[in-house]
Amino acid sequence: MIVPKPEFKDRWFFRKGLWGQGTCHLHICEFNSSEWIEKLLFRDYLRLHPKVAEEYASLKKELALKYQLDRPTYTKKKEPFIKTIIEKAKKEIHRE
Repeated sequence: MIVPKPEFKDRWFFRKGLWGQGTCHLHICEFNSSEWIEKLLFRDYLRLHPKVAEEYASLKKELALKYQLDRPTYTKKKEPFIKTIIEKAKKEIHRE
């Protein structure tokens, strides 16, 4: 099911399952868009920094328990961590 998300300007969002009970979430980004690039930066940074990946996994678990019935808040609470990592990844690339 396509999920209308007007705040997502560079991607489409799909969910398998009912609202609040989705089992899978899929984001499709335009190739080489800023959204695409940032998602790859985030992924690559976590791959290069396993301790940061562990921190992210812990954060997700903590938030999932706390906001298990409130997916929008769960997602919003992850944003600062994700944005910080993307900025760190951008700085690392510019140093190379």
